[in-house]
Amino acid sequence: MMKYILLMMLFFAGAIGAAPVEKVDRMEYATSLNSMASTVMNWYGSLISNNEAVSFRPTEQRWDDYRTQYPNNVSQIHITSSDLIKLDSSDNYQFKVKAVISYNNTNGQHSESISETFIFQVALLAKPDIKKITRDHTKQLPVTKPDLTSEFNRNYYKAREFSYAWLAYLDGVMDMQSVINAEQGLDSATYSITIGGKKMQGPVASILAKRKPFLAKGGGLLRSLEFKKLVNKPDVLMLDLIIEWKGVNMTGKPVLAKIHQTIEFTLQNKLWKVLSISEQHLLPDIAPWLGLLC
Repeated sequence: MMKYILLMMLFFAGAIGAAPVEKVDRMEYATSLNSMASTVMNWYGSLISNNEAVSFRPTEQRWDDYRTQYPNNVSQIHITSSDLIKLDSSDNYQFKVKAVISYNNTNGQHSESISETFIFQVALLAKPDIKKITRDHTKQLPVTKPDLTSEFNRNYYKAREFSYAWLAYLDGVMDMQSVINAEQGLDSATYSITIGGKKMQGPVASILAKRKPFLAKGGGLLRSLEFKKLVNKPDVLMLDLIIEWKGVNMTGKPVLAKIHQTIEFTLQNKLWKVLSISEQHLLPDIAPWLGLLC
């Protein structure tokens, strides 16, 4: 087994030295992680009671029995830790999640902590397939004062499902198109990029083609995410993302980029329709990226 999160921490810290990670490893790690993270966010988001006008992809019917282990009337799910291990099989991964689930019943609000393991099969640049899920631990927590903020609600998970899928799509996982509603939502969106003194703007497909020489082969990791409702545009929502990208450009030169993106969208039949994407390349951070999920 190889603990990818440890590998990447050492990589960014410059500690690997004599055994540098091949560029394809970064692409494989980033695209696999982002695709799996998007799937996990869909899994948990779809468990939360439908009190926000967003929809999630249905899970496969074969997991119906497993999903009965979760309580009904879930108000929020807080992922407290996660870990990713690549298994000996070339395209199999173990994704461990610990979370606290809050739910309501006739006796009021309750919480339980869970630990579970997802086994994924993820071929390079392909959509992940859940092969197995096991519940490792469940513990009922003491009743506490109700949390009225419900921070970790459906919108929280929708924002992350979309963002991780978007990063995977940017780095070549075309199977994530359905997650970001690309066929209906991207054709009419405008995409603007600023890289130093160079500025580009136009339809998404054409700008992605012009972007490719700068970020040819590698992968982006999500550093931060903020989901906003715009005061001056009541029907428009926005994602504010910081992405760390590492790889090579078209000429084979190493690239380390810190990318700031804002994505504006609106709800259309409970789906996110992207209106515009703005991207600016900032001075990169040298410090290692420590978190697995944002």
